[in-house]
Amino acid sequence: MKNEKILVVEDERIIAIDLQRRLERFGYTVVAIAAAGEQAIEMVKQHSPDIILMDIMLAGDIDGIEAATIIKNQFSLPVIFLTAYSDEKTLERAKMAEPSGYILKPFKDKELYTTIDISLYKYRVDQELKRQQRWSTAILHSIADGIIAVGTDSRIILLNPVAEKIIGWSEKDLIGKTLDDILELEDMSDTENQAIQLPSGKEQKIRKRPFTFKNCYLTNRFGEKLQVEGSLSAILDKTGNFEGLVLAIRDMTAVRKLSEAVDYHTSHDNLTGLSNRDIFSIQLEQLINIPAPRIKSYSLIYIDIDRFKIVNDTCGHTTADKMLVEIAKIIRTFSKNPNYSARLGGDQFGLILESEDNREAIDTVNELHRSFHKNKLEWEGKIFVYDTSIGVSYLNSSDITVSEFLAEADDACFLAKEEGGNRIKIYDKSGNQFQQRRGEMEWVSKLSKALEQNRFELYVQEIRPLDKTKTPYSKGEILIRMKDEDGNLVMPADFIPAAERYNMMIQIDKWVISEAIKLFQEHQKNGTLAHIKEISINLSPQSMTDESMLDFIKQEFIDSGASPEQYCFEITETATISNMSSAHEFIYNLKQTGCSFALDDFGSGFSSFNYLKNLPVDYLKIDGIFVKTMHEDSVNHAMIEAINTMGHLMGKKTIAEFVCNPTIIEMLSELGVDFAQGYEISKPVPLKNN
Repeated sequence: MKNEKILVVEDERIIAIDLQRRLERFGYTVVAIAAAGEQAIEMVKQHSPDIILMDIMLAGDIDGIEAATIIKNQFSLPVIFLTAYSDEKTLERAKMAEPSGYILKPFKDKELYTTIDISLYKYRVDQELKRQQRWSTAILHSIADGIIAVGTDSRIILLNPVAEKIIGWSEKDLIGKTLDDILELEDMSDTENQAIQLPSGKEQKIRKRPFTFKNCYLTNRFGEKLQVEGSLSAILDKTGNFEGLVLAIRDMTAVRKLSEAVDYHTSHDNLTGLSNRDIFSIQLEQLINIPAPRIKSYSLIYIDIDRFKIVNDTCGHTTADKMLVEIAKIIRTFSKNPNYSARLGGDQFGLILESEDNREAIDTVNELHRSFHKNKLEWEGKIFVYDTSIGVSYLNSSDITVSEFLAEADDACFLAKEEGGNRIKIYDKSGNQFQQRRGEMEWVSKLSKALEQNRFELYVQEIRPLDKTKTPYSKGEILIRMKDEDGNLVMPADFIPAAERYNMMIQIDKWVISEAIKLFQEHQKNGTLAHIKEISINLSPQSMTDESMLDFIKQEFIDSGASPEQYCFEITETATISNMSSAHEFIYNLKQTGCSFALDDFGSGFSSFNYLKNLPVDYLKIDGIFVKTMHEDSVNHAMIEAINTMGHLMGKKTIAEFVCNPTIIEMLSELGVDFAQGYEISKPVPLKNN
C-alpha cells in the first residue's frame, strides 16, 4: 500500500471529503484539505506533501492554475488538476503550470489511482535526474581538468570553467565550433614542436580506446603557451553507437615549474646556488669512470673558510651568509662546468679543475687563493679577510672511489688548517701527516661499525668513601671499552681522540648514557653491586654544547623510570671553562632533575679556583697526576691539600683519582678527602651481568 502524502485542494466540501475517503482507501495519507489557492500555498509550506490534487475553479483571488504555477516555481511539487473544464482556453492556461496530470470530473477510482501513481513515479525519476545533473555539474566545476564535450557533428556542446580558463574562451563563444577551431597542440618532445592532430569521432580507433597526449604545448586565445596533457574519449550508447567525444585537458604549467624548482633545490645549495654534495659526487663519479688515458688532467679542490665561526658568532648569520655567497661567486668564476663547483658543508666548498697538467692546476689554485684573500668583509668597523685553507687531490687513477677522492682532498684541507690556515696543501699518500690522518679516519669507520654492531662494553670502577661514618655508600664511575672485530678489548685512549676530532662523541655518549642507566637498573633489581648507590657518567665537551643532549638525558630517565638522584655526570675542567656559559646552563638545567655533577681532572687545566664560584658542581675530582706521586712529592701533596680545602669551603666533596697504594690512601684520609678511586681501591669490572 502507498503511504505518500497528498494535499487536496477543493472548494466543494462534500467532494473534498469523498476524495479524501477514496485516497485513504488507496493507502495514501491526506495531510490537509484546502478550499482556496492562497490556503493551498500555506498548506504546502506547513505539510510538505508529495503531490497536490488541485481543482481549477477555486474561491478567492487566485484560481487553481495560478496556485499550481506558484507551487511549481517555489516548491517543484507535482500537481494533478481535477476539473470539470476541458475547453481549449482552460487547457492552454493549465499548460503554463506544467501539471503532471489532468483528470476530468467525474472520474473513476482506477483512473485517479493510476494518474497519481504514474505522476509520483515520474516525479521521482525527474528528481533523481535533476540530482544527478546537479552532481555532474558540481563535478565538472570542481575537477582540475578542463572538459570539452563534442557532439556527433564534431561541434562543441559543453565546456566546464577550467576548460574556459585554459583556452581563454567562454562556453557561449565556442558552442557550435569544432576542436580544430580552438586548439593548437604542439609536441614539446619534438625539437621542431610539430603539431598534434586529435582524431575525429569518425575514426574507429578513438571508439576503441582513448587517445592520450603528454608533454604538449597549447597556445590559448591570448597567445600563451601552456604545458598540457590530457585524453580524448568517445561516448557510446548501450548498443555501441557513437554519441560524441569528451576531451579532458590539464594545465601542467605550474606543476612543471614546481617540479623544475624542486629539481633545482634538490640539486643545488639554496644560499649560494652552487651544486650540492650529491650532484658534485655524481660529477666526480663520471670523471673517475672516464677511460684512460685521459685527455685532460682533473684535480679536486677542497676549500674551508678559516675562522668562519668567529664571523658567524660576531656578525650574525646574515653577514656570515653574505661571506658564503661572495666566496661562492669567486669559486664559480674558476668553474668551467656549473656542476664542477659545490657547497659541501657549512663553510666548505668543492671545485673540480680541468687542466693540461698538475702544474697548471696548482697555478690556478694559487690564483684562486689570491682571489679569496683580495676580498674582505666589513662589519661595524671590523674587517674580516677571506682567508681559506685549501686541499688539493689529483685524479691519478680510476681505482679510486668518490668517497676516497673526497677524503684525500679533505685530508689535505684539514692539514692546511692544522698548520695555521690560509694555505694550500697537496695530498701526498706517502707523507707521514697523511698516514696519521688516514689512521684517524680509519678509526671513524671502526667506531661507526662498533656502534652499529653494538661492540662497546661498559665497566664500572668503585669510588670508595674514605670516612664511612660520614658517607656510608660507594660511588662508581662508568668506563667504556670497545671490542674489535676479533673480540679484543680496545682501551678508550686508542679511540676517544679520533671520536672527539671527528664529532662522534655525541653518538657514543648517548649510547653510554642509555646503556649505563639500563644496566644499573638491572643491578638494582637483582641486588648486585649493592654497595654502589650512585654512578658517574663522563660527558664529552661536544655533548655539553649539543642542543639535543639535555632533552635526550631527561627522556632516558622518563623512559627507564630511573631516579636522577642516583646519577652523576663528570665533565672536564678545561672543556667547562672554554664553554662557561653553555656549561653553566647545561649543568643548571640537569641538576633541576636531581642529577649531580663532578668536575673531572681538576687542577690540570687552568687551575683557577675562581671558576668554581660560577659552576654548580657537587664533586671535585682531583687530577691523578698529583695523587699518584703525593707520597713522594711535597708540592703535589700541598696542591691536593689546597684543592681539598677550597672545595670543602665551597660546599663540594672531593674525589682523588689514581690511588695506587695504601700510603696514598692514608695521606688522603689525613687531609680529609672524601672519596678515593684507583687500582688500590678497586679495578674496573664489567657492568653487564654475566
